[in-house]
Amino acid sequence: MSEVEFIDRVCYTDWMTATAHAIIGGAIAASTPTNPTLGITLTAMSHPILDMVPHWDFGLGWKKKNKGFLFFQSSADLIFGIIITFLLFGRFTDNLYLLLAIFISESWDLMIMPYLLFNWKFPPFSTFYNVQHALNNRANFFWGIFTQAATVTGIVAFALRTTH
Repeated sequence: MSEVEFIDRVCYTDWMTATAHAIIGGAIAASTPTNPTLGITLTAMSHPILDMVPHWDFGLGWKKKNKGFLFFQSSADLIFGIIITFLLFGRFTDNLYLLLAIFISESWDLMIMPYLLFNWKFPPFSTFYNVQHALNNRANFFWGIFTQAATVTGIVAFALRTTH
């Protein structure tokens, strides 16, 4: 089995990792602690924009995966993202606001889970799936990890700079 086939076998969805979306949502919340309306709006808008950045993720081969394994991988990615986000930004903003920002940053992917896990190919799940599929911009493993890490690092650095 080649490296690409191995990566394809252990991956889960077709979008930027949940960890990256959670961290960006947290960065936005930390940057807008006195204006949650703006923060939540920007967080919701950030998801499709981030999916347009060329990236690698756990997306290769999701259709071939066991649904239980798919759920486990996506849940682990989400939980890891929540933990990292709270470690990075929990001291800069209200925890409820931060949790809401994380949830909103993940909402696009959460809306496609019934499509992927239960084969619910009807609106709104199919709509979110089709929009994200059209916006997604994949890259190979090296460049995809590099661009995703660079994007997240840049946004986090900006957010941390504005919170002090």
